[in-house]
Amino acid sequence: MTQQIIDALIAKYNADIMIARANLSNYFNNSAAVGEHPNIVKECDKLLSKIADAEGKVESLRKIIQGMQKSTTNQNPIKSGNESSNNRK
Repeated sequence: MTQQIIDALIAKYNADIMIARANLSNYFNNSAAVGEHPNIVKECDKLLSKIADAEGKVESLRKIIQGMQKSTTNQNPIKSGNESSNNRK
């Protein structure tokens, strides 16, 4: 179940990035077709913010997953040399 949630989040963020990029590309290449937006720069800025936000979320999720994986591998209680019963006299 956890993997399904992670996959869904990544798919959502990637879709958000793709949508914003497609719209941004439309502004760059077909500015005459988007005449209902009098402030194209402001709209492009919003789209760039959406891209940066979604990319940041993907990166944050990857870091969280890596941290979870590391914590599960670090749960093996390996004792240091001072704690070993072989070092006691």
